[in-house]
Amino acid sequence: MFSKILFGLVISSSAFASYESVEALYGKGTISYSGERRTIIELVQSGFYFSAVPWMKDFLVKNNKPLDEDLENAFDKMIYVTGVKPFETLPEEILSRSRSGNIRYILAKRLIKKNQPQEALNQLNKVNSDHPAYPFVAHMKGTAYSLLGNADQAETQFKDCIRSSESESRSTDSNLQKNQLLLNRDYCLAGVARVQFGEKHFQKAELNYLDIQKSSLVWPEILFEEAWTSYYVKNYNRTLGKLVSYKAPVFDFVFKPEVEVLKSLTYMKMCLYEDAKKTADDFYSNLFQPSKDLRNFINSRGKDYRYYYNLMADHEDNKPMPLPILESILKSIRKEGAYLEMKGAFTMAIVEYNNLNKKRASGFRSNLIKNLKVVLDEYRTVLGAYVRSGMVAKYSELYSAFEGMSYIKLEILALRKEKLYQSDAPQKSGKRGDVQYIERNDKQYFWTFNGEFWADELGDYVFALRSEC
Repeated sequence: MFSKILFGLVISSSAFASYESVEALYGKGTISYSGERRTIIELVQSGFYFSAVPWMKDFLVKNNKPLDEDLENAFDKMIYVTGVKPFETLPEEILSRSRSGNIRYILAKRLIKKNQPQEALNQLNKVNSDHPAYPFVAHMKGTAYSLLGNADQAETQFKDCIRSSESESRSTDSNLQKNQLLLNRDYCLAGVARVQFGEKHFQKAELNYLDIQKSSLVWPEILFEEAWTSYYVKNYNRTLGKLVSYKAPVFDFVFKPEVEVLKSLTYMKMCLYEDAKKTADDFYSNLFQPSKDLRNFINSRGKDYRYYYNLMADHEDNKPMPLPILESILKSIRKEGAYLEMKGAFTMAIVEYNNLNKKRASGFRSNLIKNLKVVLDEYRTVLGAYVRSGMVAKYSELYSAFEGMSYIKLEILALRKEKLYQSDAPQKSGKRGDVQYIERNDKQYFWTFNGEFWADELGDYVFALRSEC
């Protein structure tokens, strides 16, 4: 979630207006080291961001001094378009030479992955609050403080992220950049709620989750967290209501096996053992064999990232998949923010490639096309690796869900036996639901469900079941 840092700029035809001047100055077929710096700056100013990436990486490797101000600015502008992915593979000792706020972000991201949150904060604290990347930096600082167990500072940083994201979104003319800043804001809204949830302030968390708009890309995954919040405040009917939203056609891209686990667990808490058992049995029946097939499929393909890239490309072209379960999993992965950002950058690089092919043939153009082919090939590998890691993560979710369901099935068996011998156990009535069992807070209103899913009602459903405990 904290990896969202692609600052998108829309490339227009006017961006290529000074290509000829760059070619005239530096286009003799080869680029000397002394001219490489100026060439990178000129290419960025001309809108050829991706073409300049290999030369920028080469310059960072060969130059053992901090970047000068002009090149640092060009580097930042390049990253705003390409994202940080093309530079994440560079060694840390090379990246650390740069004073770029975006490079600080890359280093911090690596340190977070290595479970070194304090070291990550040391990098992030060097980024000024007026840097364009600051909203994303604040997001990661909130994450780092959460990992350190400092809930107060984490909440403060997430709120700073919300404020700065909204402020930056109002000042940008790029719709793409605006959308990504607002998405970052929504993840930080979720961050505040998650911190409160972790501190067992469930009522506060419940209200803060409701501040995330249903139109946000974050909301479908947040709905599940809302359901857990309702579960911990023992509002089981609302938990079941939120989970039933995942049955709506608009959520056909959501692949989240834990939904069924929480559903079964909630029925069990209400002593509705038949419902809990049926949910668990259906889960095993529908997903046990497909999960084994998925594991064998992933093992058989190893780390052939190009295969996974092509697999996703086939899925996007509506071609048949090797396994039925892959349809749901790939549909889920392609909706993730990180995938959308990488795919967006890849698409922009293809646009740049096509524009280059329209230029007059020259040694300079050949060098740029060679650069772009390298960049495009790296993006295909990165996208393929992301798809594979997503599939591995989905299998891991399935494995955990089956473990949870196994526990639930055993617990149901014990509880049903115990209830059987309780002479004072409540007796079932013919009527299962009643409005008297519905609870609501100040941001929730009552409206009768008419049996159909409506977009503005999703996430607001609530069951009206009587507990049989």
